[in-house]
Amino acid sequence: MNDQLNEEALWNELQDKKGIIFDMDGTLLDSMTMWHVLDIQYLNRFGIVPESDFQQTVATMTLSVAAEYMCEHFDLPRSPKQIEDDFCQMVREQYKNILQLKPGALSLIQKLHAKGFLMMVATANEYEIVHPALLRTGVWEYIYGLVTCTMAGENKESPAVYQLACDKMGLGRSECVVFEDSLFAIKTAKNAGFSVVAVYDDASKDCWNEIKKITNCQVVF
Repeated sequence: MNDQLNEEALWNELQDKKGIIFDMDGTLLDSMTMWHVLDIQYLNRFGIVPESDFQQTVATMTLSVAAEYMCEHFDLPRSPKQIEDDFCQMVREQYKNILQLKPGALSLIQKLHAKGFLMMVATANEYEIVHPALLRTGVWEYIYGLVTCTMAGENKESPAVYQLACDKMGLGRSECVVFEDSLFAIKTAKNAGFSVVAVYDDASKDCWNEIKKITNCQVVF
């Protein structure tokens, strides 16, 4: 990437704000490549090669919803709960012991904490998977808490998880900034009235130019 983090633009975007809502995968954590590999590997166990648009289809789903979809769509010899458990076992080790923050992410969090911002992580992932990674990487000590789409009852095509984060911090939407890497989630947050800082991830590189057009500030870690 030729883009550089423009700290002046970032702090201008955060001016008069009180809360930060971070997405996890692809925003703070360098994990998207792993997700793209593991779901295919899991289906390969059953001799299944999914359609080319499979990952795009499940990208907006929570893990439990994706498990139901995979069970029905591919007629897997496992229940949705078993599929979810299988996949959790595969990814839990990655989050607990292996996956790393994007370079510069912790430094930014520390700076935001020093300036008095409240921070929440709002993820489509599951609490029990994400929480160990936040602890191991040192993020947990700086943030107010963690909310998930499962807790909010909606995926990120709805702003429910962002609103839940606001509620936990006792702040309104106009007081918060959402950091997101995916185009659809950025659109969800913006349409709900949030200020949004876009975070570059290779998984969204094909739509990065569109992301830049609809956001005032971008971060490239």
